[in-house]
Amino acid sequence: MKNLPPMPDSYFEKFSTNPVSVKPFNPKSKLIAKEYIVLLRNFLKGYRVEILHRGSTAFGISGKGDVEIGIYPSETDWQSVIETLKNYFGELGNIEDDYARFNDQKDGFEIEVILQKGDAAIVDMALTKYLMGHPEILNKYEQLKNK
Repeated sequence: MKNLPPMPDSYFEKFSTNPVSVKPFNPKSKLIAKEYIVLLRNFLKGYRVEILHRGSTAFGISGKGDVEIGIYPSETDWQSVIETLKNYFGELGNIEDDYARFNDQKDGFEIEVILQKGDAAIVDMALTKYLMGHPEILNKYEQLKNK
């Protein structure tokens, strides 16, 4: 797997420095994610995409409580997938060369639909799958988040 290129310090200036409230895991978030993935699969029929529940709600650990759904389109379907999702969500919350995000709400949960492509997508999927398969590392990650 190829490493991601180093990011300039200015990359991190776009992120808030405000503290984030960490909430305990809510099991309902997994049900919301499953329903949302079905919805997204229906929208994206015919495109080459992988869809994955990711983040703290996928891991079953404390976090912001947002339901994060990763969509990993092929390079050739990237723009078409974005346009298809715009028809449902409206404007993007964020877009970069290999990253895009839509935001939504469902049953009191913030939904983040995160698109990634290329090396960023490969790393993101690998990290998600690794953490799901290594509960001892996931536990340390949760402890770090709570700190």
